[in-house]
Amino acid sequence: MTRIDLTRRQAIAGAVAASVFASTGAGAAEGEKTLTRRRLRVGMSGFPRSFDPVIATDTAIRRIMPQLFDTLITFDHAHDMALRPSLAERWERINAQSLRLFLRKGVTFHDGTPLTAEDVAFSLGPDHLLGPGRSGMSEALQSLDRLEKVEIVDPYTVIVHAKGADALLEQRLAAWGSEIVSQRAFVAAGSWERWTTAPVGSGPYKLVDHKLDIRVSLTAHDAYWGGRPPFDGIEYRIIPELSARVNGLLASELDIATDIPPDQFAGIQKRADLEVVGGAVQNIRSLVFDQTDPLLKDARVRRAMSLALDRKLIVRTLWEDRLPIPNGYQLPSYGEGYIDEFPSLAYDSDKAKELLAEAGYKGEQITYRLLNNYYPNQVSGAQTMIEMWRAVGLNVKLQMMENFAQVHRQPVRAIFDTSNTALFLDHLGHPWREYGPSGALPKSIGIWRNEEYFALGAKLQDTVQGEQRRPIIRRMLEIINEIDPPCVILHVSGQFYGKRRDVPWLPGVTLDLNFGPFNRALIRT
Repeated sequence: MTRIDLTRRQAIAGAVAASVFASTGAGAAEGEKTLTRRRLRVGMSGFPRSFDPVIATDTAIRRIMPQLFDTLITFDHAHDMALRPSLAERWERINAQSLRLFLRKGVTFHDGTPLTAEDVAFSLGPDHLLGPGRSGMSEALQSLDRLEKVEIVDPYTVIVHAKGADALLEQRLAAWGSEIVSQRAFVAAGSWERWTTAPVGSGPYKLVDHKLDIRVSLTAHDAYWGGRPPFDGIEYRIIPELSARVNGLLASELDIATDIPPDQFAGIQKRADLEVVGGAVQNIRSLVFDQTDPLLKDARVRRAMSLALDRKLIVRTLWEDRLPIPNGYQLPSYGEGYIDEFPSLAYDSDKAKELLAEAGYKGEQITYRLLNNYYPNQVSGAQTMIEMWRAVGLNVKLQMMENFAQVHRQPVRAIFDTSNTALFLDHLGHPWREYGPSGALPKSIGIWRNEEYFALGAKLQDTVQGEQRRPIIRRMLEIINEIDPPCVILHVSGQFYGKRRDVPWLPGVTLDLNFGPFNRALIRT
């Protein structure tokens, strides 16, 4: 495939997405106007540490961002994550590193001001993307660091330029952190601190108030370009305890409860007015290694910890066989960037024992810093793995932590749980954002580095032809899966929700919660 082939293919994709959107999305949203709206009550486990989408991508943040903000292009959760128009009504490739986007007219922000190209240039520029103090530490840079500049053609046309050839530019503009904010409101706020308490976007709902660890309240933005929002407002109630969320749902005090593990399904589903929805999402659960630890610096010990785990048993007993086990750090949704023939994750206790013997491991303690069910089934999963490791001679001890600040406290010298969502559907949008030089492990926490992996990723970013990208991706997978693993891959993550049957909402395939008029429960195709 030549560069001009890439340009033609992606230009056609933009035009097709625009036509599909015009025939399905807006009409369905209009049809919802006659419904009487309710105020939605959502019980979730954590409070968002920011209300600006560029700062961080925590689960609690992502459950609110789609309500407040829109991106130029978006992933369609109802149609295999295909790209579709959002604030850009259409787009076209100019060349391998430039994309022209035509903005939707008539879009208003929550403060009533119109969306223009100036807001796009600001949102995707350094004054916003670099975060507080322009420190460059915002997580948006994990996907948007390839952006060079936004050229304003006219009030409703922009050209986004990448720093080099970029096959993934459209996906980057649909990824977390690419949300468009109001430049006028940002400047008027005067500081990041004031801005993040009352941000202004163009999404279907706007922020009313919030109280730390108690609630976040939103109200409908009835001037929303996509049609009248289906709910009058949304109240997120922060309920860390699973039992309290479930009881709130059973007592009709909640309409939706997040993070429901399989052992709670039966109690919810026996009620005729309730149901459990959800499934696998574009996220991988893993255990991170501190490569600087005297024991864990030996790749043979890390590989042994992976080989000792019977993942099929873990998924069967803890997740009712509802979650897939990936073949390496990748997902089938990557399309042509997915290495289908890559080996499956192995369970081989004999090989694990052999590697430990080669490494000279003599039962020294390995610390496992563990949170109390931040992730569903986290504690029971940890206890199960402890027994599997014990069976091959590994001495792993749990150390309970209260929050991620404690988990990441230096020196780490431990393993700990994490999950990682594919910001866009490619190796560069998933493992690379975690393990690349600007990712959490090398930069933020400083516990893993591999110069070959970094060099390959830099090469991959400048490679647009699929047949040339695949061998690079394969080698990168080999490094993080076996040669120098930064983590133990566990399984694809699952997100399950208890909900009232009469609530017109279905979850997508990421951690995002979308309560707007384009939710797949409302779209008629």
